[in-house]
Amino acid sequence: MANIREILRLDAMKELSKRKIGYSVGCSHNTVKSILKKANEVGLKWPLPEDLSDDKLEQLIYPNTKSTVRDRPEPDLKYIESQLHEPGVNLTILWHEYKSDNPDGLQYTQFCERYRRYIGYKNITMHLSHKPGEELFVDWCGDPMQVINRETGKTLPAYLFVTAMGMSGYPYVEAFNSKISENWICGHIHAFEHMGRLPLILVPDNDKSAVTKANYYEPSLNKTYQEIAQYYDCAVIPARVRRPRDKAKVESTVRDVETWIIAALRKQVFFNLADLNRAIKEKLKEYSEKPFQKREGSRKSEFLKYDYPKMRPLPDIRYEYAEWKTAKVNSDYHVEVEKRYYSVPYIYAYQKVDVRTTKSIIEIFQKGLRIASHKRSTEMIRTYITDVSHMPEKHKFYATIDKEQFVTWSKTIGPYTADMVRKIFGRSSVEQKHYRSCMGLRRVYKLYGKERFEIACQMAIDATCYGSSYVEQILKANLDKKEKFKNSHKIIQHSNIRGGKYYGKEE
Repeated sequence: MANIREILRLDAMKELSKRKIGYSVGCSHNTVKSILKKANEVGLKWPLPEDLSDDKLEQLIYPNTKSTVRDRPEPDLKYIESQLHEPGVNLTILWHEYKSDNPDGLQYTQFCERYRRYIGYKNITMHLSHKPGEELFVDWCGDPMQVINRETGKTLPAYLFVTAMGMSGYPYVEAFNSKISENWICGHIHAFEHMGRLPLILVPDNDKSAVTKANYYEPSLNKTYQEIAQYYDCAVIPARVRRPRDKAKVESTVRDVETWIIAALRKQVFFNLADLNRAIKEKLKEYSEKPFQKREGSRKSEFLKYDYPKMRPLPDIRYEYAEWKTAKVNSDYHVEVEKRYYSVPYIYAYQKVDVRTTKSIIEIFQKGLRIASHKRSTEMIRTYITDVSHMPEKHKFYATIDKEQFVTWSKTIGPYTADMVRKIFGRSSVEQKHYRSCMGLRRVYKLYGKERFEIACQMAIDATCYGSSYVEQILKANLDKKEKFKNSHKIIQHSNIRGGKYYGKEE
């Protein structure tokens, strides 16, 4: 299913063709055209309502329909080419092997046609024209530089993040201690701020920080990378797998970086990334302003003349790095994040959700809708962070229970109930020990009503018997209704209670 939400967002930018939108989301331009037409028919416009989930959005675009189209698996043409050099191997036997692995694959005629086109086209190249301010190519430089730990003397790698504008080739380079996703995103933010403007399209390689699943036709983008593109209102069109010519501009810049930065700094020793990046910044300035050999100007002058005027302004607030993961809600309607547990509305128990984590916030989404948000906890692990509004009604009482709640309730019933509650809590300083007894009083009150309950509390207090069980026994025996017991200190007759006769006294 095409990414409808992303198609609508990219179309709202008014700067991308339907074909380029299709490249970004991994579908044909005809699919993009069809979705935009249907969205217009049902009145959908970007930005979409916050409460519109992915399921509802899909239902609006494709009401009561299910896709039954199955794409036939494509043959590995490069493998076919290599196998044809083996003795006795021909297209017929390779097709039979292909059909054995893919029973619903291409028939022999189409199989052969695919290969003939591949052989005929594979060495044809095309000059790629780049529009001003449109594309920013991004990649990691192949060879890392080195930083020496001053204390241990150990040599550590410093990986270079490289970007280049498609039109001018204007570059940005920064060293990081690893190729993790956070550094990848940080490099993009710093590149945008270095240029002072935003490109329309990001063209990354198939690095895992950008693409979670590389595919020749429909690569799957890393969730965080997709989010930063949405925040800065850019489209992402990854270079095709094993197609370095798709990103020739950045490949050329990488080669120049190896010459004008790595080689130029090879004799210097750096003890930290800050010193290395200061040296890189100086060399980068020299490289950017170095005049072209065969034409006037430099990369910087062409950037300022052509790219910069066509690019878009930066937002006022810098993007905050966020990590995404998929999780399953536990039976207690909490989601585990870094060995801490955050609540979601109880109706989502047992369901899969997407969790977005920043340095300060934990956000939980279900099918595109944010269902919970918490301040990121710094408490010890195994801690539960619970929003009371997420609980079912029967759980809310237990979560908010305290002494004051019982005292306030008792005053609404009457003076003897209030006195009973005070005496119960007066039995010890650990108030939690007496919650169950007070909860029992509330239960008994609901069974017998205010008037009888007050009398029973008075009789129990007179007998210095404090607790819900004593009050309940009075009411069950209907002692509160017997006149002779109303003002008596004797409240219960029971075989286990020794009366006056046991001690030779009359009752």
